[in-house]
Amino acid sequence: MDDQATLLVDTILILTWLLPLWLAIGFTLRTPLRFLQTLLWLPAAMFTAFLWRARLYGRLPEQGQGAVLISNHRSSVDPFFLQMASRRPIGWMIAREFASGPVIQYVMKVLDVITAGRRGVDTAATKRVIREAKAGRLIGMFPEGRLNTTDRFMQSCRPGAILVAIRAGVPVIPCYLHNLPFTNVISQPFHTPARVSLFIGEPIDVVSLSEGKTDKATLQRLAIQCIKEIGKLAGKHDWEPEMAGKNWLKDVAD
Repeated sequence: MDDQATLLVDTILILTWLLPLWLAIGFTLRTPLRFLQTLLWLPAAMFTAFLWRARLYGRLPEQGQGAVLISNHRSSVDPFFLQMASRRPIGWMIAREFASGPVIQYVMKVLDVITAGRRGVDTAATKRVIREAKAGRLIGMFPEGRLNTTDRFMQSCRPGAILVAIRAGVPVIPCYLHNLPFTNVISQPFHTPARVSLFIGEPIDVVSLSEGKTDKATLQRLAIQCIKEIGKLAGKHDWEPEMAGKNWLKDVAD
């Protein structure tokens, strides 16, 4: 191979290696995502598009008012699909025990994930998500609070997302993830092909529906109403959500 051909091959290889970096820079300039966030989300975008062949039905708001996104929860990669549907960074609220270790903690910090305790009311985390939703951020919350590895459509749910939305003065947007053939093993989705669909519903004005009240009865009534919309997106119009009791972490199907 002569020198000119060698130079051409080397140039192509360099451009190939630099392409992801250029894509990240270009995407960062067009969206509110920071550069490091874009670099971390690029592999997620590749998995979502090519391994899991995701399809989107509906749209998330691209700018303006904040909102609380609620969805069913079947796998560790569920947030990937909702983030790929949004040009805005979604603030995910996850259990603190899943964000331990120096590497994971750094990644969660870059992605601006909000960690919270699951066994009680985490006042600091709740105040933060209310503040950020009020400031115009999209906040992602799973009402089930844990992965659903049962045969039930959804496990029992908690009304925390409704409380956040009312206090922040923002709507709730129901979402449904369809055909997630994954388990509770964190690494399993990354070597499992799938054909996932994400359905996004209409915003629900829980502020008006609640008349500003956040008592237990109001929160549970609105939580049932909002979570039923997830069922409707799945075609389950007669499905009735179940609200969690005190032992909700142990509340699984037989």
